[in-house]
Amino acid sequence: MDRVTAAVRAFYEAYPYPPGNRPDCDAYHGRLLLSYIERPKGMPKQLQLLEAGCGRGINLAAAAALQPQDQFTGIDINRVAIDEASANTRNKALSNLNFHLADLLDPASLPGVSRGYDVILSYGVIHHLSDPLKGLQQLTQQLAPHGVMSLMVDGRYGRQPLDRFLQALQIVSADGGADTERESTARALARIAERGVFHGNCWQGTSSVDEVEFADRCLHVHEQSYDIESLWQLLDRVGLKFIRWHESDDWSVAHISDDLELFEPLQALEPSVAYQVIERLTYRPKLSLVVARKEDRPRLPLTEEQLLSNRLCLSPQLKQITDEAGHRQWRRRGRKLSIDVQDLAHRLLMAASEIGSGFTGSQLLQQLTGESISPQQGVDSLRQLYALECLYAPHETDGTQS
Repeated sequence: MDRVTAAVRAFYEAYPYPPGNRPDCDAYHGRLLLSYIERPKGMPKQLQLLEAGCGRGINLAAAAALQPQDQFTGIDINRVAIDEASANTRNKALSNLNFHLADLLDPASLPGVSRGYDVILSYGVIHHLSDPLKGLQQLTQQLAPHGVMSLMVDGRYGRQPLDRFLQALQIVSADGGADTERESTARALARIAERGVFHGNCWQGTSSVDEVEFADRCLHVHEQSYDIESLWQLLDRVGLKFIRWHESDDWSVAHISDDLELFEPLQALEPSVAYQVIERLTYRPKLSLVVARKEDRPRLPLTEEQLLSNRLCLSPQLKQITDEAGHRQWRRRGRKLSIDVQDLAHRLLMAASEIGSGFTGSQLLQQLTGESISPQQGVDSLRQLYALECLYAPHETDGTQS
């Protein structure tokens, strides 16, 4: 283990991540992630999922509980976190989940599976490696044919306010000092930054986050960040390519501007170039994306016929909540969707919730018996729900387990 890796391990053993016990597994749904690429028919029924850098394993454990038909593996260099994750798994009796102590830069330590992992998850890990290229190469070698990798790395432009804060901290506390002293100094500087470089952006509130989150943001021993260009270059070097963003709207020209005079020239740019414009104009502190091998292709949108005949499912990221005023809302990944309770789309979602498992678009429309709905209205509402990613189309499998 090299010096940087040893330092990163010591840091996370002192501050096991993630903090708290409220899991967030919205980005851990294997079949949803795989639905973003084209896959041949008859792929194995049971998916193999790997999280590289699982930390305490609370997100992976929640995902495994929600997807009992699939097999989950978590790896990390943090001995404290892996011990905790393994103990919690035994207590919860999750037979489809296991954890291993492993170093991404040491191929011999990685727990492989015979056909590779269908889905590899790595959130906030690559940018802490002493050799990101080698680490990503190792993950790519573990990826099954027609599999996907879901990544999150720090975004260089979105982190500029935090980087300025860290530069100030380095000036004030150049000799490091004791951990408690450095944290105290950093908290004090962060309170000043709340009125300055943190004001009004995504770093607002940094001074008051919990100890583990504060350390991860402000006291880390090794990290680097990426812009679009450098991240695309890294992906290219290991044989991967961009498929989509987790939050597509954040990177949509239409979403950031309604100026028609500006829209046309921005829309004419190559997507990766447009993303470079967006990252400079907005705060995107994290680059969260789905990638696949260069030979794989993004999934084509469903045609009208496919919307009616293909098997569809409710997005596992979709939730209905009631706000403080008593109004019902549909949210996906915590964001409010433009679906009114009077809309046909809302009634279709309610019907889909009652069905539970998969259904075709035709079967879903049949649930609204007695309502005067034209065929075109039905298709338009299905298309709306598919475009809003309330519905997705999982791939067919051959029924085998491995």
